[in-house]
Amino acid sequence: MIRDKLPQYLQSEKALSVSETSDNIDNSDLFEAIFNEVLYRTIDSIVSGKHKIDENNLPNSYNIINNNLQGYRDSQQNSLFKSQPFEAIPTAALMLSSINSQIKKEESWQKNEEGVAVSQHRAKGNPQNYIEHYISTPGDITLLPWNEAQQIIDKFGFTSAKLHLILAAYTMEQEKPWESLFTVKGSDLIEKIGWDKRTDLPKYQKLLEIAKTAFALDCLLVKTVWIEGRNRKGGINASTPVGRMWNITIVPYGQVNTSGKIEEPSEVQIIVQPGTWTKYFLNKAGAESREALYQFGYLAQNVLKIDPYHEEFTLRLAIYLTLDSRVRLDGKYKVEELLEIVLPKTEIDKALSNFRRAYDLKQRWDNALKYLHNLGWQIAFDPETYPEWLRPEYTQKQPRGYFKKLLDAKLTIKPPHPIPELIASKVKPKVQQLQPKAKDTTPEDIRLTGSQVREARIAKGWPQTKLAGFLGVSQKFISLVEQGKRPLSLQQAAYVRILLDIKM
Repeated sequence: MIRDKLPQYLQSEKALSVSETSDNIDNSDLFEAIFNEVLYRTIDSIVSGKHKIDENNLPNSYNIINNNLQGYRDSQQNSLFKSQPFEAIPTAALMLSSINSQIKKEESWQKNEEGVAVSQHRAKGNPQNYIEHYISTPGDITLLPWNEAQQIIDKFGFTSAKLHLILAAYTMEQEKPWESLFTVKGSDLIEKIGWDKRTDLPKYQKLLEIAKTAFALDCLLVKTVWIEGRNRKGGINASTPVGRMWNITIVPYGQVNTSGKIEEPSEVQIIVQPGTWTKYFLNKAGAESREALYQFGYLAQNVLKIDPYHEEFTLRLAIYLTLDSRVRLDGKYKVEELLEIVLPKTEIDKALSNFRRAYDLKQRWDNALKYLHNLGWQIAFDPETYPEWLRPEYTQKQPRGYFKKLLDAKLTIKPPHPIPELIASKVKPKVQQLQPKAKDTTPEDIRLTGSQVREARIAKGWPQTKLAGFLGVSQKFISLVEQGKRPLSLQQAAYVRILLDIKM
């Protein structure tokens, strides 16, 4: 458990297990009861482990505790999208399967023969490869039966999916995620998912909702049977045992009342240790030795700002395209393919047989394309299969049979610039490393000096480790480049120009 790694927070290593609580709790209240128990046990551990409480002067004791907690809270810093409107995120198959388990709950989750809740995904190209998700609770991993698991599955949705993507972005900043911890402020998450504009909830309730969402993600497990690639050297075995997607501890801050509770937190810290899956799917060193995978793409910040209450269809489409962009480099899709991914197939079937449903579905599709285009997504229609009268801007009456024509239409959708360029640059073979006369083949307008790299990196506000992470090199290599002791290859120089906005 992550709590074993947090002596500064938790002096007790006791973890809450299902057996401690579920016997005395009604199923309908299971999630709230376990969440509150874990949260207040965390507070109690902080208080009892760090402070001696004077029973004769409780108000003064709790004021001292509150001041100390406030000081520690304010010392924590970690944020995304500070220097660019995108961040790298893992895009392995289990990222999409775990997202689907949250935003396509009704289709994804089933009760297996043992009565356990499971969400399974099989690879289209190789059905022997599969991913399974289960539900557990804090403490030892115990697969929850259907009724209990439903209480946690019900907490999944677009908020948890957004938080899932944010945690994935933070994970990309860790050199060895499976051995790392990082901390995120609840107030920062409120801003990142677009809740800062909400006026229907006070801040402390938003923080509690963030905490509950994080707690639900802590309960999401993953198991993979996955061999990537087939060649003369054999495939890469990325199979993982059952484990958590995220090990999460929630630490609230605020006024501690005389019962030792913080009922209206002024802040919460989300402390995260990425699961063991990152050792198999997000292992840069392992990928170089063909012992693991290192699969990632990029998340545009504006995806997190899409309001699911008004633009659910758009958000579903944007999340899928974000995760698929690493694989589908050309961005070419058939409309029917995307609709079947975003919607239950029954909705498409109903639209084929009902004029009104067909009209409504096309309106939703057209609005999603317009919305994404306004956010900077690059959309191009195939002139042969997607004629002008079928496109979103066409306002006149559609001819008979237009919906079937729409399903067969083809288009290209790519994330905002420069994400496609970054992805393409990352997957290109490093042919320059095989050319001893790189100096002769590197044009003057591409090559970069060490001082150019250093000045642009500092102007961007990036540490050397962040630039190194994007390039897939060590921090020492970047240091040597900036000192003029090591050159960048042609590909690396072009990539750095994109990353650091260095003009030709």
